[in-house]
This record gives sequence, C-alpha cells and structure tokens, in this order.
Amino acid sequence: PLTSRHLARQYNVSKRYLEVVFNNLAKAGIISSKRGIGGGYFLASDIEKLSVYDLAMAAEGGIKIFSGGEYLAEEGPRAELIKGINGFWNELNDEIMQNLKRHKLSDLVSYLTDLKEMYYI
Repeated sequence: PLTSRHLARQYNVSKRYLEVVFNNLAKAGIISSKRGIGGGYFLASDIEKLSVYDLAMAAEGGIKIFSGGEYLAEEGPRAELIKGINGFWNELNDEIMQNLKRHKLSDLVSYLTDLKEMYYI
C-alpha cells in the first residue's frame, strides 16, 4: 500500500488534494485503503478493465477541454460563429473521451515498464 503522505511528497502535490482524490477513487471502488501500521491505499480494480476515462472521471468528477461556450450565446452573425466554435470543441472533447475510454490502466503500466527497461539497457 502507498500512503498519501508518501505520494504527496514524491509528486509535490498537496496531501489534502490527494486525500480528496483518493476518497473519490475509493467511493468509485477503484482503490481501497487500510488504516494503521503498514496501511495505505491499494488498487481494488482490475487494471485490465479499468479505463483511463474511468479513473479520471472518478478522481476529478469529469473532464472537459473547453467549457463556457454556453455563456457566449448571442444574437446575429456572431452567434453562428460561436455555435461553430463550440461545436468544434465539443466534437474534439468527445473524441478525447473516446480515446480515454479505449486506453486501460494496464496500458499505462506496460508503457511505464517498457520505459523503465529502456533506461536500463
């Protein structure tokens, strides 16, 4: 198991922020925790089935590369331009979400393992 204190120090991230993220991941059943000596967080999900999308949605509650377009609505010729721009960003966002759904956590583990082995050659 990994502790939030260890991870916060290693990745220079707020311990409080990590605890919020880990709480979200635990609620989603992605990780579990053990209290006390030798305690910490560990994966409770199969990395072959868990997508990067699932992980990001549980950790952050959603991902959107562009938001706020709904507040830009106007009347007239500019409104069509704004609709077109919003449509473009929404389509791009959908493509990114599909890509995140396609990649599993096991893909990341394999990539990091290959990268680590490459540096030992």
